[in-house]
Amino acid sequence: MNVGEEFVRLYARLDDLCAEAERGGVGISDFLSPKEAHYAGEYLAHSGVPHFLWGGYEGAERQRIYVLPEYMESVSDASALAEYGFDGDTVCVRISTDGYRRLSHRDYLGSMLGLGVERSALGDILVCGESGESATVFCKRAMSVFFCAELKKVASEKARVEEIAADEAQIPEKRFQPISDTVASARIDCVVAALCSLSREKARTAVESGLVELDFECEERPDRTVSAPCLVSVRGYGRYRVLSVNDKTKKGRYRLTAEKFL
Repeated sequence: MNVGEEFVRLYARLDDLCAEAERGGVGISDFLSPKEAHYAGEYLAHSGVPHFLWGGYEGAERQRIYVLPEYMESVSDASALAEYGFDGDTVCVRISTDGYRRLSHRDYLGSMLGLGVERSALGDILVCGESGESATVFCKRAMSVFFCAELKKVASEKARVEEIAADEAQIPEKRFQPISDTVASARIDCVVAALCSLSREKARTAVESGLVELDFECEERPDRTVSAPCLVSVRGYGRYRVLSVNDKTKKGRYRLTAEKFL
């Protein structure tokens, strides 16, 4: 598998986690981006190593990969680790402010990183309330203790931090913008043009310039066929989930059904 220099350290870390599992322990990664999680899962599946992904709640975007010893190969959930005497080490904290100003994901992330924390120590940050007056954050257990003691402000707002049970977490419903269109073919340049409201020529240029990813892999061939379901990311335009691109209209075009992540 050749995916470039950016994944050399990831695979080296996975090898360390596999060694931990071979010694009978559970190897737990940092929080991974969706792209990193995709390649990490492929790497371990190719090696036949039992593992699962978990980010603190069902549907988490940023997740940790748990590499298991053979005697735990049936485990598929972090909550089951306690039966074997292991800590899943992923907890949930609530950050509350006074709500005097509107706060965003960037405000919460910036305040935590400003304390010297690495992004890989943090999972999803779910901003809650109409003005973003609170946020639910998934993180390593050690980070929970640290934030409870050290995080005093988010932007200019006073902050209060407490660790909460996972079932107390406010999980906002994921939002998508539905897309329905027709395309001349299932080529990726046609699909990107429809998803991003671009001309066919601009979509082709975006693909050839390396701005488009298909299922987390850079795709530079405009004639690559898109097979649904799949994920398409276009730098500068967003991320999309293609649901179908197959039924033909009377005019010989293909019906495209997709969703844009909001």
